[in-house]
Amino acid sequence: MSIKDLSQLSFESALNRLEEILRELEQKDLELEKAIALYEEGVKLIHLCENRLKEARLKVEVILKEKDTFILEDLDSAKEKLKNG
Repeated sequence: MSIKDLSQLSFESALNRLEEILRELEQKDLELEKAIALYEEGVKLIHLCENRLKEARLKVEVILKEKDTFILEDLDSAKEKLKNG
């Protein structure tokens, strides 16, 4: 799966693919090259999931800072609001 394809995955899809990779890596007869490729894909998926979680946390922080108004902002607007207080 290319990096562009990975970036299109939802958090849930990336997590499901990570679980598949773990099952494949647990196979005793797995070739070394295949294991390395799976490991590399897994690392990319882990980073993708971490970034998606950070983005979600940021959005929640912005929502909570809006006092009585619940506004869901795009990520760039959310980052800017947090910088400016």
